[in-house]
Amino acid sequence: MLELATEPRGDYGYNPAKISWELEMDQLDVQTKIGLVVVSASSISELRYPRAAPPGVAFLTSRMMLEEGEGIDALIKMEGNASRAVGELVSAKVDSVAYCCTVSGALRGMEGDRQFCRELEDQWGTPITSTMLAVVEALQHMDMKKIVVTTPYPDSHHVAERAYLKEAGIEALTMQGMGLESAEGFASVRPQEIFDFAMDAWKEYGDEADGLFISCMNHDGMAAAQTLEDTIGKPVVTSHSATLWSVLSQAGETEPLPGYGRLLAEPRADRSKNATNAV
Repeated sequence: MLELATEPRGDYGYNPAKISWELEMDQLDVQTKIGLVVVSASSISELRYPRAAPPGVAFLTSRMMLEEGEGIDALIKMEGNASRAVGELVSAKVDSVAYCCTVSGALRGMEGDRQFCRELEDQWGTPITSTMLAVVEALQHMDMKKIVVTTPYPDSHHVAERAYLKEAGIEALTMQGMGLESAEGFASVRPQEIFDFAMDAWKEYGDEADGLFISCMNHDGMAAAQTLEDTIGKPVVTSHSATLWSVLSQAGETEPLPGYGRLLAEPRADRSKNATNAV
């Protein structure tokens, strides 16, 4: 209901200062803004995360151009856009930033990746995680020392990722890829296909493994994580679930998120600036 003052004033015959608004407006309710730096051709993170995130959490995106061919050399060249992409997100006052590319982080190695994030944090003053840093933190948090790894990649992409995991004290018992070579191909794999491929990889190593890791930030393994966990009885971490777990923690969002595996179903530590400064 809208009530208008009876005292005339101005061009429209009423006093705007005396209007009483009782209409309900569709006001945006955003408490936390998460920045995503994504590869230009990627799409899954922006589509999956809003469906999984807590109420009041919004995702803003900046892209880095990956030149045609999308090979390792192109990924390395793409990294020249990192500071620009983070700076754009920081200008929108995001609370934390996720650098959403598994392979580029693997190519840096764990210490190089940590230094990469630290330098961007120092430059822009905002907490930043990379996917691979988030993955090893999540695997360590879940006490997953021996894992089965599945990816959409060709085998050539596995070398750096296996070395990164080893540097973190995590043994990949097997790394099995679908042999796809484009972002479009990675994103096109349905969750049921991801589930089936992971179960095939799990058969031989499941008894020895502590859990399963599904790699790639343009591959919707997060949609299959809960069903896989229910089936194998051990934890399942994906590039997406680990990155979301870390970046929400850095932004101070600690509430559990059921339905995507036990990593997100547990409360998270508050690693926001406010929590850190309060210690």
